[in-house]
Amino acid sequence: MPASSISNDRLPATLFLMGIPGLEWAHVWIVIPFFAIYMVALTGNTTLILVIVTDSALHVPMCLFLCLLSLTDLAANSNTVPKTLAILWFQPGEISLDGCLAQMFCVHSIYALESLVLLAMAFDRYVAICNPLRYTTILNHGVIGRTGLVGICGSIAIVSHFIFLLRCLPYCHHHVMAHTFYEHMGIARLAWANITVSIDTKSN
Repeated sequence: MPASSISNDRLPATLFLMGIPGLEWAHVWIVIPFFAIYMVALTGNTTLILVIVTDSALHVPMCLFLCLLSLTDLAANSNTVPKTLAILWFQPGEISLDGCLAQMFCVHSIYALESLVLLAMAFDRYVAICNPLRYTTILNHGVIGRTGLVGICGSIAIVSHFIFLLRCLPYCHHHVMAHTFYEHMGIARLAWANITVSIDTKSN
């Protein structure tokens, strides 16, 4: 392969998301339930956050963890659903490789944070059941704040090496993906290089 061709192939790719394969005729109608579910999630999570924030009686560990969980749900939905609706409605969805990796980083890090928040909520119930007399001492606001900070930093650390590995792979100029969002292995398989490291990293 000529050097000029290799150089061009390493330029940032443009990706086109084509929606749900085989159901192109129904994309306009599929938007309706997607939009309805998104609005329900948006309204429910926003209401829950406002109630917990404004009512001082609810500033207890479990409610604060629920508030953080609602924030992650809002972020995850708002990061993927609007783009999905745009793709299904206007087709095709064009985005640069850097934009794709940025969205994928947000999606995966939010889901990782959500898992860590659920773990913290499980620990909260464990302390409440097994050591109720020391509950407020063990889970004070300082501990909750540090738990949230560790969760955010941990989720970023977990996902960052995926993005780094994908960014180092060589891609052709244009790719078409029969999907409505971006995920790690879907992007890795578009590269014209050995992706064994990416597969092993994802499986671990």
